[in-house]
Amino acid sequence: MKAPAVPAAPSRVLLAWDDVAESWAEALRARLDPGRAVADAAMVELIRQVPTGPVLDAGCGEGWLARELAAHRHRVTAFDGAPVMLELALREGEGSADYRLLTFHDAAAGPRRMGGAFGTIVFNFSLLDERITPVLSAAGSVLFPYGRILIQAAHPASVLDEPGGYRDGWRMVEEAAPGFALPQPVPWYFRTFSTWVLELRRAGLLLVETYEPLDPATGRPVSLILSATIPEKRRRKEE
Repeated sequence: MKAPAVPAAPSRVLLAWDDVAESWAEALRARLDPGRAVADAAMVELIRQVPTGPVLDAGCGEGWLARELAAHRHRVTAFDGAPVMLELALREGEGSADYRLLTFHDAAAGPRRMGGAFGTIVFNFSLLDERITPVLSAAGSVLFPYGRILIQAAHPASVLDEPGGYRDGWRMVEEAAPGFALPQPVPWYFRTFSTWVLELRRAGLLLVETYEPLDPATGRPVSLILSATIPEKRRRKEE
């Protein structure tokens, strides 16, 4: 690993998720959430649709996506700022990817620490904090020309029946999968679709396409996937 042994400034979100890392990894690896399985399969398929070049798994968690892509012979770099999560990733898949202990805060401050450049950068359910513009902007700086940044997040429709309604704000996750409770609730920040578009624009990125994977059993969307790239104007400026 090439980053410091301890993240420089772990956020409360990062610390909370690290506290439940073992339980989260257990549920994820057992595929206890059918909707999450559909969402994850959609992301893998999307990455593999076109030649990607090196892939960055940003906020890799326990490392399942890095392992899956490496099994398909992609060259993968993966980082996370949660020490326990990264330990789980290394324990399960050491040698499958270039794993790095790195927070989003530190990645934004020093983009070269992410490695790169990359053909595809993936944030798979990992943009859970309120402030994400700096790390998205930094990701754009280590992206190949015409490369892709893929972001998977909660679908807007998933919160319509919640007390907070359809508005930006903090929510709590109490289960890793239906019927599989976490040791304690953990926070994440919900964004409306218009806020996602605004965040990409603030980060100097251009939204190209959106995808809404559907649960075949219910016909309902299980997530929202945003595909963004570097606008031509920014590309010429950086060149």
